[in-house]
Amino acid sequence: MDAMAPRARYLVTHPCEDACGTLTTDRRVEGAPVYRCPGCDSEWIELDERTEPAEPDVTAG
Repeated sequence: MDAMAPRARYLVTHPCEDACGTLTTDRRVEGAPVYRCPGCDSEWIELDERTEPAEPDVTAG
């Protein structure tokens, strides 16, 4: 595995203006739990927690 490969995919990204933290939401994307930072409301999934293939990009083409 490439040491520089991304470990997370951000779904919503905001600069953190408060204490960073991690909350687990009740949502799932590609089978992975969606996490949220209570300080900035960024949301992401951990790529190594996915259990389903990525959804195809329907806007490409």
